[in-house]
Amino acid sequence: MKTFFKQVLIAGVMTGLAVASASAQMALPRNFSLSKESRLWFDGTSTVRSFTCSAKKVDANVVAEPDASPVEMVKTASLVVPVASLDCGNGTMNGHMREALKADDNPQITWKLVSYRVDGAAVVLNGTLTIAGKENPIELRGTGSADNGVIRLKGTKQIKMTEFGVKPPSLMLGTMKVGNLVTVSYDFVLNQ
Repeated sequence: MKTFFKQVLIAGVMTGLAVASASAQMALPRNFSLSKESRLWFDGTSTVRSFTCSAKKVDANVVAEPDASPVEMVKTASLVVPVASLDCGNGTMNGHMREALKADDNPQITWKLVSYRVDGAAVVLNGTLTIAGKENPIELRGTGSADNGVIRLKGTKQIKMTEFGVKPPSLMLGTMKVGNLVTVSYDFVLNQ
């Protein structure tokens, strides 16, 4: 009889451990990836015309707990944009942009999350942005949502190129100058 109770007790403990282990595994953070509908682009001006350039490739590394509250959901996040993937729809312009961004020595633009806060749909991301080899802290304000394991984040941020050591291109003996201020826009959709 003692052996029977011992076996039942051991089986109960093992079952409890298995359930606790499965619960812990379900709560573990998961990697998220950008969906194909995600976009990153920037708009700028020059003395000749305005322009829009888009990133044809963005690599994201986001670890999140989809079942957590929005305030605690994202554990880590970073983005890498290859400078060679930026396209302004004009080969000459692309070449001048890559030269201004010092792409030979700094082939990537990177962003890394430091902290964030959520207030309803408003999201404020604090991180570091590295362009042309120069890293600066940056605050991004946008809107966010999390629904059925999908995270969506949208926003815009104006950036001065010179704050990152980038000299705005100037052509034709200075008659064509690119403005120092660009507006970066993003619409990221992340799936598990």
